[in-house]
Amino acid sequence: MENLKSEVRVFESMIQAFRGLESAVLNRQTDMLSKYAVAIEELSLEVSRLEDERDIILKEMGYHNIKDYINRSTDENTPQVAYLAAEIVEKLNELTIVIESIRQIFEFENHYFEFLNNLVRGINPSPNYSFNQNRHGVSSYSSNYNAPRYDSLK
Repeated sequence: MENLKSEVRVFESMIQAFRGLESAVLNRQTDMLSKYAVAIEELSLEVSRLEDERDIILKEMGYHNIKDYINRSTDENTPQVAYLAAEIVEKLNELTIVIESIRQIFEFENHYFEFLNNLVRGINPSPNYSFNQNRHGVSSYSSNYNAPRYDSLK
C-alpha cells in the first residue's frame, strides 16, 4: 500500500511539473524549461523505481500484477489497494491530458511560424482546404505564389 501511495504522490508531482512546463512554454520562460524538464526526468525515474519495487513485492506474495492481487487476494486491504490502483489510473489520465495540451501548444507554434514564414516569403503554404471548388459557377480562386509578396513592392 505504501508503494502505491508513493506512486500517487509522484504522479501528482509530475502533473504539477508538466503544468509548470506548460506555463513556462506559454510565457516563454526558457530558463524554467530546463528546470521542469529535469524535474520530470527525475520523477519518471522515481516512477520506474516504484514500479520495479511493486513488481518485486507482488512476486514475493505470489501475484503477477496488481490486477491479479485484487482478483485473488482475500486480504482486508484489497479494497484500499484497488482504490489506490484506480487513483493511479486517474493520475495517468490527468497526466495524459496535460501532456496533450503541451503537444498542442508546440504544434500550434510550429504551424504559426510556418505560416508566418510562408507569408513573408510568399511561398505556397499548402492550405488544408481548397478554394477551387466551383459548385455555383463562381470563378476559382487563384494566386501566384511563385513571386514573393515583398518583391512586388519594390
